[in-house]
Amino acid sequence: MRRPVLLSPFGLVVLAVLAGASGCSGETPSQPPVVEPPKPAGPQLAGLREQVEVVVDDRGMPHIYALSLHDAALVQGYLMAKDRFPQMEIIKRNVTGQLAEFIGTRSASALENDVAARVIGFKRVADRMYASLGAESQEKIALDGFAAGVNAYLAEVRSGTAKLSPGAELLGLLVSNPAAFKDWTPQDSLAIGRYLSHALSHSAEEEVGLTQARMAAAAAFPTGNPRAGIFRDFWSFAPAREVFTRDGLSLPREGAEGMKGRAARKPSSEAVLPSGEAVANAQGFLAASKRLRSMLGDESRGSNNWVVAGSKTASGAPLLANDPHLSLPSPPLFWYSHLNTKRAGGNLDVAGISLVGVPGIILGFNDQLAWGSTTANHDVTDVYQEVITKGTNGGPDTVLFKGQQVPIETVTETIKVAGEPDVVLKLERVPHHGLIIPKIENGAVVPRTSSTALSMRWTGDEVSSEISAFLGLNTATTVAEAQAALANFKVGAQSFVFATRSGDIAWSTQARLPVRDARALTYDPVTQTGLSPAMVLPGDGSCEWLGDVEAQGLPQDANPAKGFIATANNDLVGTTKDGNPFNDSRYIGWDYDLGHRVARITERLQTLVAKGGVTPEDMMALQGDHRSPLGALLAPRFVAAARRVQEERSQPGTHPDLSGLVQRSTSADLDLLAQVANRLAAWTYETPAGVDIGDGEPSAAEISDSIATSLFNASLLRLVKLAFDDEISAIGFRPSSSFMAKALQLAILEPNKLATYSAARGDTVLWDNLATMDVVETRDERIAVSMILGAFYLRDKFGADPSQWRWGKLHTLKLVSSVPPTSGESAATIPAPGDTRFPDGFPRPGDNFGVDASQFGLSNPERFSYENGPVQRVVVEMTPEGPKAWNALPGGQVFDPRSKHHADEMEHWRRNEAPSLYFQEADVNAHRASRTTFVP
Repeated sequence: MRRPVLLSPFGLVVLAVLAGASGCSGETPSQPPVVEPPKPAGPQLAGLREQVEVVVDDRGMPHIYALSLHDAALVQGYLMAKDRFPQMEIIKRNVTGQLAEFIGTRSASALENDVAARVIGFKRVADRMYASLGAESQEKIALDGFAAGVNAYLAEVRSGTAKLSPGAELLGLLVSNPAAFKDWTPQDSLAIGRYLSHALSHSAEEEVGLTQARMAAAAAFPTGNPRAGIFRDFWSFAPAREVFTRDGLSLPREGAEGMKGRAARKPSSEAVLPSGEAVANAQGFLAASKRLRSMLGDESRGSNNWVVAGSKTASGAPLLANDPHLSLPSPPLFWYSHLNTKRAGGNLDVAGISLVGVPGIILGFNDQLAWGSTTANHDVTDVYQEVITKGTNGGPDTVLFKGQQVPIETVTETIKVAGEPDVVLKLERVPHHGLIIPKIENGAVVPRTSSTALSMRWTGDEVSSEISAFLGLNTATTVAEAQAALANFKVGAQSFVFATRSGDIAWSTQARLPVRDARALTYDPVTQTGLSPAMVLPGDGSCEWLGDVEAQGLPQDANPAKGFIATANNDLVGTTKDGNPFNDSRYIGWDYDLGHRVARITERLQTLVAKGGVTPEDMMALQGDHRSPLGALLAPRFVAAARRVQEERSQPGTHPDLSGLVQRSTSADLDLLAQVANRLAAWTYETPAGVDIGDGEPSAAEISDSIATSLFNASLLRLVKLAFDDEISAIGFRPSSSFMAKALQLAILEPNKLATYSAARGDTVLWDNLATMDVVETRDERIAVSMILGAFYLRDKFGADPSQWRWGKLHTLKLVSSVPPTSGESAATIPAPGDTRFPDGFPRPGDNFGVDASQFGLSNPERFSYENGPVQRVVVEMTPEGPKAWNALPGGQVFDPRSKHHADEMEHWRRNEAPSLYFQEADVNAHRASRTTFVP
């Protein structure tokens, strides 16, 4: 039953008057006094149906108490826009392809970005998604209410009541152009949500890139060449660490059809490769698409999450931890909020973080359930080579599919450009696959003339309702209800973890995962022959999607005996353990994190649960784990190589492979190498910044570890260059940092597992430089040289005193404004321009592939700063009395740099602190900074 409407002061006066009019029979009632209508109880919001109370706490988080979902969403939209309008507008226009509409030709990349966004079609699918919603559905109510709230704020911007803040000067071009300054629409929110799904699941760039690398490697190092297996080594599907969330698939019986399908996976005797022209024509779009996706992070984006059973915790209540890794702009991509209709009899009482531009809570907790997510890396994209036949009698061109000629459809997109004519795109679409990747040159689509082209099929091109999933999670009270809500989660596969007030912990990867035709799964990484969904497939109908994996067949678990569940974008169930993800009873995916994060998380959780009494503080400490994964594995080998050099130096001929290095090196160089080895031998593999971050001078031990971290990483990046740049140049394609790390790890620790291993040499041939025909370089020689060069780099940069070679001077983070400045550096950047303490950014601990993500990659030996990492560090304890939560955001709630909430969260985040969030009304009021009542 609906609760009565909250009464205004005027309503209370009316009730009092009516009560007085009901006196004893026969009495002449007195005339009621004239009552002036009172002033509104608070600010008025157009579209609001009933009063909404908002309490903003001392961290800037709004707690929205409404009578309905519509009003809660409307006020959420208004307050989010008030805090984040400049960021919301730029993100919306990036996603919907409307930057050039107000920027025009001031930025060459604006139109290029618009073209990429229109080709992908976030707005097209968002329009269809919105049209599919029921008129009275909760999804439509939330989206419409949120849009109305945003537009209430935009009206204030148009009227001049709200002014643009410093750092938002670019949007002055928009505000002064009424034709371009449009209202927010529900479809804009859906497009942003679909963009997030695209960034976390669309893999066309990777699949075309892998195909190109395979073709180029085969051309550079053909059969018979000692390096003929280099593609397998540089682009290995095997994990670097064999640690999985659970061992084995949780699949129902395959049945006769499944067994038949597996039997059909017979590798071809030859490699099946697409047209070089088709692949080359796709490069312009793929590069533009990569730039568009970079708004959410580079190749290092990912996440950690884990849950611990109450039987292992100090309180007896389950614990949940989640830190998603995306780009780190200013302000963050997420915004704190708390939505409550339960106080007025509704079912909504949920807090956490909202994706900027989207209603509801995407990651958070209610009074019964907490949830977090990481990218699951299910393969939900395929790229096909289409064979195209010219249309006859003026008809459309066709593609060959299952022996039939299927007409190509045309999609028209019109891009408005300020001060210039409209740009009209004529895109081609294959009905059963998707858009044909157009050739793009100088930001323009070039009409296709070739008889082959690549098309993309992605689950996100079809209508689904992820907003239904999240609205369902917002009110779910049990794991079963959460999983039922996630039945609507089809795109952007995530590993969701749950902890409930009743004591359950669980993990689910519910999402749409296509079942491929067995003929698409014949690739053999050893022979490098056959077909694979990780590379371009033939579009002739032989490698199609045959349906979807059933929900119970997806990776998942609940209340395991070990007492915890952890995921970190890793291979979840071990299908890549043998180096071949295509030969299992169910194909799930191929592009996983290399495994160092989940290995370290698992190691620490095993120790914690074995001891028992796990606390929230233990979870926070684990989120801030800064142990160097590669350092722990490889630094001992660096030390051993340097020791061998010293042995050769003192006793020539002891190690012939190092005699050349010793002979051409000065005594000072060899002494420096010995010093580096001593530093690394004493290293604990912790990676502190080693500089004053505002809390005082670090300890001597921290400084020592910091210097060792600098030496190791400076040496490591030079070793990658020394060892692999000759082969990379010959191939013409550079593997990602994750692929490079795996190759280097095997080359140093287990070279016999590499395809380029030479039994005659007892090592991989990759150490030998292709350019030096008369010299054979070896592993320890390359390592020792890289150590000397790394020390040279630090000496040249910071001076001859090694005590100044501290990691925090190299490894820094600057939160660049999400709204581009019109000149110079944006006032919204954190640290602020002109900051004298941290002019180069905040000094940070951590290095590549660590738990507290701060990856700088392995491709640039001069760059150790980073731009991607945890967008929250939340810990939730689901006690019998309700949730207790701690969190920190990288930045602040508010875009305006003049606000006290612009950068206050960063002070917690950069110290790896997570203060309490307020959820219970008593706690909220105890920390109240302001209270406002909005009225219709």
